[in-house]
Amino acid sequence: MDYRLWVLLLVLTAGMVIAGCSAPLSTGTPRPEIGTAPVPAVPGPLLMTITAEPPEYSPLMSSTPGIRLSVLNTSGILPPGAVFRWETSYGYFLSWAPPEFRVVRLGPVSQGGPEDIYWSYDPMPSEKERPEVVITLTVTDPVSGAPLADRHLFISWKDHLVAVPGQQS
Repeated sequence: MDYRLWVLLLVLTAGMVIAGCSAPLSTGTPRPEIGTAPVPAVPGPLLMTITAEPPEYSPLMSSTPGIRLSVLNTSGILPPGAVFRWETSYGYFLSWAPPEFRVVRLGPVSQGGPEDIYWSYDPMPSEKERPEVVITLTVTDPVSGAPLADRHLFISWKDHLVAVPGQQS
């Protein structure tokens, strides 16, 4: 064989190796799809924890307007603008935030962002026992309205007047 033919054959072989050529798929094998994997419209469920301070509360205390409820996202990514909806079976919610630090009564249902919120109740003495309080937090996607997280905080009573935050579910 001619020397130029060997050089041409060597260059073609090197070009095929560099280009990464492979054997074609057989006619019975479906061709793989190329593209991105579908992204779910709503992120998966999130795990939230509610922090309640102080450990005991009575409206007769002057240092705080109520039990401060803070939310900690312990998993997942919270979408921007997520809606935080608070509901209580007894009592009401308050806001107390900068810059004015003015206490505003919100009622038994409140909806907003991830900012802290306060829970309180009327201190009027009651002859019968107060009911166990269930505070429910539901976080929803701002676009679809789909629930992302759901958490319950239970509050019990000490001496019929002091609220004691307890377990969560």
